[in-house]
Amino acid sequence: MKTCGIVGGMGPEATALFYMKIIRQFKHTKGYPPILVYSVPEPFHVANSFLQSNQDGHSLEKLVIEGIQIVHDKVDFCVIPCNTAHIYINAIRQAAKVPVFSIVEETCRHLKQHKLKKIGILATTASIDHQLYTRPLYENNIVPILPMKCQQTVVSEVICRLVKGEILAPDKAVLLAVIDNLRKMGAEGVILACTDLPILLSQNDIDFPLFDTLDILAEVAKNAIIGEYTVSDSLSTA
Repeated sequence: MKTCGIVGGMGPEATALFYMKIIRQFKHTKGYPPILVYSVPEPFHVANSFLQSNQDGHSLEKLVIEGIQIVHDKVDFCVIPCNTAHIYINAIRQAAKVPVFSIVEETCRHLKQHKLKKIGILATTASIDHQLYTRPLYENNIVPILPMKCQQTVVSEVICRLVKGEILAPDKAVLLAVIDNLRKMGAEGVILACTDLPILLSQNDIDFPLFDTLDILAEVAKNAIIGEYTVSDSLSTA
């Protein structure tokens, strides 16, 4: 098996959930896979300023690249269970000695295979401002549907609370209301385009298609571990 490097910690519970999503896929095999996890020491003020107002992003970029450089000599490939960090995927890949899978590329490939035409996006304000999903979705002939500005502010506030470990029932109700509005705007489903959102929200909570980016990346990581998928495979099917 290939050794998987996980550079996470943004936030920690999302990384732990992602790790378990990979591990569970191996429980009926001959053994668990080799995985090396590095948790990025992201200060709360950096998370708040970047996720909500798209400021101080250079600090996150620096921390993720440092994490990649700590693990890349000991693994065969890396994954980053944080959508917002993929704003810097090009710089991250340039700094890495091993392939780095993109959660954005893999999610767009997954949606294309499902032949979706319009998709809602729940993400951080930084991801929205940088068109992290908007541009690649359009390139795959999928129309992105975004929350209204006032709703986007609330979504980012919920995400920041999740990063800090605050899991509140009222926040789930808020997200479900935003999703309902995206559905009314024509979305055929919604991307949970922040890896902290699955901590609070799952498909069991709503009768409307949710696409969990953690699930998508975990499946990719599993296939890469057993040698059935590579970054070149991903790019060739994008």
